[in-house]
Amino acid sequence: MGGHEPPTNRSFYFSLATSTLRFAVIVALVAGGALLINQAFQGESPGGSGGGGIISPSPSPSASPTKSPSGQESPPVAGVRIAVFNGTQVSHLASETADALESEYNYQIAQTPADAPSPVAQTTVYFRAPADKAAAQALVDNFFGDLDVKIAGLPVTATNVEANVQLAIYLGNDYAASL
Repeated sequence: MGGHEPPTNRSFYFSLATSTLRFAVIVALVAGGALLINQAFQGESPGGSGGGGIISPSPSPSASPTKSPSGQESPPVAGVRIAVFNGTQVSHLASETADALESEYNYQIAQTPADAPSPVAQTTVYFRAPADKAAAQALVDNFFGDLDVKIAGLPVTATNVEANVQLAIYLGNDYAASL
């Protein structure tokens, strides 16, 4: 009957190399999957892109904290990358608002101001990454004053917002009426 040959050094090393290679591939797949999952979850509420692309985490703004109307210190806002969208019928509202945010608070205009894809009733500030939520709140407190502005995580379906934008501001009819 058929017999098996005893293992040789060559078959042992081949088996060891195959196992090591399998282990390395599994480790690479797990690490890559963890990175993609991390970036995918950042994209839902911030860090990933609204259009499905992958971006790096937001850098920390460089300016000193500002005082909010309530007298509490808010996080630094200078250098935070924003996009402003006009959801109203008021001409040039997005560009004028973006200019004011840039000159008064040192926000960085990361995307050309544009019209929102559809009309907006209530002004909303969307943040991309969880770390940007505090900057969104500071923007609302410092710029919009008593206006009831909604703050929310940027939906993954927001394809009109470029990947480098940290805060997307959708100006609504409530803001236009307050001017």
